[in-house]
Amino acid sequence: MYPSTMNSTLEEWEILQAVVQAGGFAAAAVQLNRSQSTISYAIRRLQEQLGVALFEMKGRKAQLTETGRVLLADAEPHLAGFRQLEQRARSLASGGISEIRLSVDSLFPQQRLFAALAAFTRQFPYTHPRIRLATFLSPDNEFAVHRAHFCIAGLPSREYFVTPVAEIVLVAVARRDHPLQAIARPLSRSDLARHTMVSIEGVAAQGGRHQPRSAAQRHVSVSSIEAAIEAVRSGLCFGWLPRYRMEAHLKNGELAPLRLPSGGTRNVHLHLVYRDLGSGERELAALAELLGVHREPELV
Repeated sequence: MYPSTMNSTLEEWEILQAVVQAGGFAAAAVQLNRSQSTISYAIRRLQEQLGVALFEMKGRKAQLTETGRVLLADAEPHLAGFRQLEQRARSLASGGISEIRLSVDSLFPQQRLFAALAAFTRQFPYTHPRIRLATFLSPDNEFAVHRAHFCIAGLPSREYFVTPVAEIVLVAVARRDHPLQAIARPLSRSDLARHTMVSIEGVAAQGGRHQPRSAAQRHVSVSSIEAAIEAVRSGLCFGWLPRYRMEAHLKNGELAPLRLPSGGTRNVHLHLVYRDLGSGERELAALAELLGVHREPELV
């Protein structure tokens, strides 16, 4: 049977890694601020405990054996994991947080969102983002039910701090062969009422919020922007969709704006909503900065 206790130490494996990376025992001793005899003893002891030769002499230089190479390759991810664990512990000890919960309205450009998160994780690798995407988010609900630290929404709450971060342009569009596109004059409300409109419903918000529509308007309800775009592309309906999400379809002529005398575009203002930063102030303030709280809201 194999022993149930670990005989080799983490320090010995770190010394082995340092010898290889530094290119020798003397260089590793300088790098680790240890004596060369301490380095040699640690390697000799590790070899004895493992029962294998880790180094062999090639001329006057010690090189890893094939067994040593394989074992070090297996050990390196664990060494990196222990270093990350120590750094994460130091971050938590200094008031940091291990997780940031962010609720985001699906209208917010995901390219911008994930670029900010990528930059954030490079700056704070031991704080893990947890993202919740939905439509018509209620900040009150996100803070109370989902314990969000931040919420990007178009429905700001007076009880929290609110900063505008984006302005999304919705354009009334239909497929190029939709019957509404065949009407040469500006469209009236009665023209629209005779055809189906796609309406995005907010399943996450209290009260069942949805895109504006008249009571007489025929509509089909969906729960995501992606579904709304596909519904319009199928020719089933028309709808007000985010311009930045339709650029390719507008450019290739598959979809076209409707001829409306007014109201052909609608602007939706999105805000970053948050409470007092409190614990994790450094991380939360950094993420808020990356999401654009100190620059003019972007028109998308």
